[in-house]
Amino acid sequence: MSRIWPKSLAGRLIALLVAALAIAQGVVVFVIHDEQRGIVEAMAHGQALNQTVTLARLLAHYPPSEAGRLVAAFGSRSSCARLIEAAPAASDPELDGAERHLTEILGRMLHGDFTGPPRVTVQRSDLADFTCDDGMNTTSPYADRKAEDRAPIHLGSYSAEAVVPLKDGRTLMFRTLIEAPPLPAWVAFLSFLLSSSAIAAVVVIAVRRQTRALGDLASAAERFGRGDEVPALPEVGSAEIVAATHAFNTMQERLRRFVSERLRLLAAVSHDLRTPLTTLRLKAEFIDDEAARDDMVATIEELTAITEATLAFTRAEASHEETKTVDLARLVEDVVDEFRLGAAAVEVETPGPVRYDCRPVALKRAVRNLVENAVRYGGAARVALRAGGEGPSIVVEDDGPGLPADRIEDAFRPFVRLEPSRNAETGGLGLGLAIARGIVQAHGGQVVLTNRPERGLRAELRLPARDGR
Repeated sequence: MSRIWPKSLAGRLIALLVAALAIAQGVVVFVIHDEQRGIVEAMAHGQALNQTVTLARLLAHYPPSEAGRLVAAFGSRSSCARLIEAAPAASDPELDGAERHLTEILGRMLHGDFTGPPRVTVQRSDLADFTCDDGMNTTSPYADRKAEDRAPIHLGSYSAEAVVPLKDGRTLMFRTLIEAPPLPAWVAFLSFLLSSSAIAAVVVIAVRRQTRALGDLASAAERFGRGDEVPALPEVGSAEIVAATHAFNTMQERLRRFVSERLRLLAAVSHDLRTPLTTLRLKAEFIDDEAARDDMVATIEELTAITEATLAFTRAEASHEETKTVDLARLVEDVVDEFRLGAAAVEVETPGPVRYDCRPVALKRAVRNLVENAVRYGGAARVALRAGGEGPSIVVEDDGPGLPADRIEDAFRPFVRLEPSRNAETGGLGLGLAIARGIVQAHGGQVVLTNRPERGLRAELRLPARDGR
């Protein structure tokens, strides 16, 4: 069912409206179909009963010698009459509602001038097999009537048969073919087709005007989530679209102001720490105890390095780099070349040019951080670029000790170092993975760390697909 159900708003509205139209059309056809009962009764009343009453009165007022000529005069291609000498069978057939109604009407029209109550029956028939002899015998005019012929009246042709007992002991039988006007199937189909086409056209035109604004809103939200600069969207369209666009513009402005204020605060704190740290460094130089002095100086230098790293981090976050289309293979190879210039053992594998929209400086920094970790803890790194249907990915593997399974998520927390030495030279400051994840998440992707079965860590930088690439 989910495969058949349209995904677009216009498609779903068209499907719902056409389904509702089909149900309504079916109800209308059913109502028209049911109204044919009244049509058949009215035609039998005006056509069969009037002729039967007229012929019965003529037979009652003319000499018996004229009966044959009168009966023959009422014969036609779709009607006929017959006069039989014997009275009809005493047992009445079981009449349906329409037949009972017509029988009552015929009795009132005859004013009770005849010896017995009349009877009217209606059954399916056709002009091709219409006859005046079938069932018109002296035993019972209903002897050959089949059960299926007693079905309710529907569209098509029917034969109405009236039986009137006359005062002289004879019985008048009058049969008339009634052709009820059917509802052609092609008329209902054409009506449904034209109505559906008109509804589909109106929905497509109306919905496209509305969904264009929704598409712009979705695109802006996706770009804003990647960290791109997104200008305020024009607030046009229906009231709901305007409300959603206004809410997005307001949210975007508040988030931008919130992040900017926090980054400024962090940068100010880090900047203000420089002066007291420099003062502490100078004072530490006057300590006579060489061991205590060296230990204090090392601590101050570590604090200084953390402060400088924090300043660098906030500058990078505060900068707004423009999104560009670049070759990811070239970007990865440039990062690998930087490490090779430093005599690091780094291998690279790319499938060829992979065009992608990103912020190249930031993304290159994320890749550089992953490769740096692999070289630092594993001694070497293997970098591979893969282009898949769900988006490109950059995989960095090493042969180091890996990470404890329950501490992998902790590795992404800022200033958290899983290396136990607490030495900045060997363990870093704990910002590399945090920065890499932040950059990739700003692009709409994610960084996944897993321990390799053989040995080492596997870091995969997954980017979302863009524009079908």
